[in-house]
Amino acid sequence: MGIRLWIVHNPSVFPLPPSPLYIADGHHRYETASAYALENPAADRVLSLIVSAQDPGLAVLPTHRVIFGAGRELERVLPRWREWFDVQAVPAGRDPVGTLASLGRDRTACLVADRSRVIALLLRPGALADRMPSLAQSAAVRDLDVARIESLVVKEILGAGTSTPIVRYVADANEALGMVQRGGAAVAVLLNPTRIDQVFAVADAGDVMPPKSTYFIPKVPSGLVLRPLP
Repeated sequence: MGIRLWIVHNPSVFPLPPSPLYIADGHHRYETASAYALENPAADRVLSLIVSAQDPGLAVLPTHRVIFGAGRELERVLPRWREWFDVQAVPAGRDPVGTLASLGRDRTACLVADRSRVIALLLRPGALADRMPSLAQSAAVRDLDVARIESLVVKEILGAGTSTPIVRYVADANEALGMVQRGGAAVAVLLNPTRIDQVFAVADAGDVMPPKSTYFIPKVPSGLVLRPLP
């Protein structure tokens, strides 16, 4: 698919409606640009891509977790997970993305894979304890699948072994599974995507999204816009 750009000499031709702007990606760059502008008032512009929340091309993809490190067999953490989750085996050959989407339609779910099997974890109704220190205090964040999975699943895996873990973040579910089956990783945790309305709810609550919780598309390829330096 090709990409076309236009130079707009009169911005009033394309007025933005009076609606809030949410920084869905790149908030660190924005904060850096704002701090730099305080020191250098001439630097009062920052390059941005603004997309309508109703644009059918806007989507949020999940970011899966792939964990490397010895001593992180699923048997070590299954007893702990059973306190919060219903555990199901996922038959070999079943589409992992479709399976996870179906399981997570009504409640928090994730898939966890090691070299020999894939299991599904489905959060039990009422299983979450708000007193858990590893969960954020904001209700909007606590409602996110990624926050719950990070706290109850990923951190349990990270703490299960004695070696120092390495975590990689992968957007493609099949790639994440392949890293376990062929690439030497210990465990992969597959998540469902965060909904756009949930991202807005977190921002409206004055909170921020957990790290590596969203992968927004479309992504603008680097090099489309260049500014020569004096």
